Amino acid sequence: MLGVMSGQVRAELRLMGRAFGRAFGATVLAVGALYAVIVGLSEADPSAPSKLLLVPAAFLYGAFVGLWPALLVGGLRLSWVLVGAWTVVPLVLVPTAAALGLWAGGDLIAALAQEIPRAAAAASADHEWLVIGAGRLAHAGPIAIVVLLPLLLIDLGAIALSPGVLWALLLPAALTAGIVAVAVAPALLLSALVLLRAYVVRLRRRVAARREGRAEG
Repeated sequence: MLGVMSGQVRAELRLMGRAFGRAFGATVLAVGALYAVIVGLSEADPSAPSKLLLVPAAFLYGAFVGLWPALLVGGLRLSWVLVGAWTVVPLVLVPTAAALGLWAGGDLIAALAQEIPRAAAAASADHEWLVIGAGRLAHAGPIAIVVLLPLLLIDLGAIALSPGVLWALLLPAALTAGIVAVAVAPALLLSALVLLRAYVVRLRRRVAARREGRAEG
C-alpha cells in the first residue's frame, strides 16, 4: 500500500516538474532569443564590439531578464495542468475583490491622503534647504546642475523622512493595505477551496488512469 502511494506521489511530482519546467525553460529561452535577435538585427556601431560577442551576451542577459516572467508562466502552466480552467478563478476573484474594496474605501483613503501635502509643507517650512545655500552656484551655468540636483534630492529626502510626513504617509498606506487584506481574504479562501476541489477531482482521474495503464501492461 505504501509502495503504491509513494509511486503515485512520485508520478505527481514528475508531472508537476514537467509542467513547470518546460514552460519555465521555454520562456527563458524565448526571451533570451528575442534579445539576441534584436541585437543581431540592429545596425552595427563601428565603435561597438563584434556581434559575435554582443549576440551571445544579449542572449544571456535576455535569459536572465526572462527568469521573472518565466516564473509566472511556469506557475500558470503548472496550475493549468493540475486544475485546468479553474486556474482563472483566483485571477478574476482576487483583483475584483481588491478593486471593490478600494472603491468602497476610496473616500476615506483620499481624506487621509490630503494630510500628506500639508505635512510636507510644514516640514519644508522648518527645513534648512541645502540647495538654497548653494544657490550662488547658479551663475556657473549648466555645470551647476551637477551640484544642485543632488542637494535638491537630499532636501526632498529629508522632508519625506520627517516624522510628520512619514506618519501622514503611513496612515493611508496602512488603511489601503487593511482594506485590500479584508476584501481579498474571502476571495482567496473561496479560490483555495475551488482549486483544491478541482485538484482532488483531477488527481483521482490521474490515479485511476495510471492504475489502468499498469493493469493493461
